[in-house]
Amino acid sequence: MKYKKGQKKSAPEPSKKTANCEMRRNQEADVSSKRIFGNHTLCAQFLRDYSGLPMFANVQPEDIEDVTERYHLFREVELQSDTVKKVHVRGQADGETQDIYILSLIEHKSSVDYDVTMQILKYMVCIWENEAAQELREEGNRAETEGHPEASGEKEGEKTFRRARRNKQKAFRYPPIYPIVYYEGSGEWTAARSLKERILFGDLFTAYIPDFTYRLVRAQDYSNAELLSKEDAISLLMLLNKIQKAKDFEEIKDISPKRLNGIMQRVPVDAAEIIAAAVRSLCSRLNLTSEETTDFVKKVEGGNMGYLWENMEKMDIQLERRNTAEQRRRAEEAEKKAEEAEQEKSALCHILISTCQEQGMSRESVKQKLLTEAGLSEAEADKRLELFWKN
Repeated sequence: MKYKKGQKKSAPEPSKKTANCEMRRNQEADVSSKRIFGNHTLCAQFLRDYSGLPMFANVQPEDIEDVTERYHLFREVELQSDTVKKVHVRGQADGETQDIYILSLIEHKSSVDYDVTMQILKYMVCIWENEAAQELREEGNRAETEGHPEASGEKEGEKTFRRARRNKQKAFRYPPIYPIVYYEGSGEWTAARSLKERILFGDLFTAYIPDFTYRLVRAQDYSNAELLSKEDAISLLMLLNKIQKAKDFEEIKDISPKRLNGIMQRVPVDAAEIIAAAVRSLCSRLNLTSEETTDFVKKVEGGNMGYLWENMEKMDIQLERRNTAEQRRRAEEAEKKAEEAEQEKSALCHILISTCQEQGMSRESVKQKLLTEAGLSEAEADKRLELFWKN
């Protein structure tokens, strides 16, 4: 099966000269994560497979509405990797469709974001305030349509009172929000899981602190067998995200390329493009050459995911190549530092010998100073005296 190439992403703004490659790779990974949750096919699969809520067992892409931009406007700084979805869940109460908000915070960082609970709380308040305002607008529209006189010429004070009264009515309920933190990093997630843990004297003020937690979905917590058992695109992406360095292939090298190709052949075109982008990001993390990267990506775009597994030796060779280069760099740095240290020691010895000789000290007395004050060995002291003693 041949997949079409996705539209090319616009080139990122030129980075500062001081920015390093690691930062650029992290930025690429963040964009990839946003694309994953921006795709409703993948988002629906994620909710069915990994949300842990039975009500999402049958959610479909058409049940999902992206409302992210609406809530970014509420924030002081737009958080590019966060997504907010409204999911229309069927048959939850009296056979009617219910709206549930999914708040997805995507973390792909070398360090854990320890203030994630406060970030979630801010979003929750924004969503609920917006829902209350929307309810007020709809009530006002209904009153105007029905010809209620109180709907026209309403003063601001009366509107505020009406909103407060409406929100207090028993019939009104704020919609549920399900916060999910999707963490692709290889390290443990050590951030607080409740807001109370972030509050000073939180245990004493438990009754007065908003009580909520979030679901943490971490690719590393799922075995390869668990991921492959789903046989869908999101699980294939999570499998790829478990590979942070070339040696990680050792743990997954026994997976059948044929099985991977079977999964890939069933992946929708839009999701296949994202998988290809994830492979490109993986190649970037492993520092493969542009030619090697292009080769891998083309094969995946053609539906041949197994090619990645059949050519793992390229990853191993690249790792060895990088390790050799790193060892050479460290050796050169160590040699340079040793040379600088030697030059500094030589200069200090020169000053010490010249000063002591000018003061009329004997050569043997100066040697003792070199042994005790400069910490030289006897052989080193003799060598310095031979170089710097003026006859």
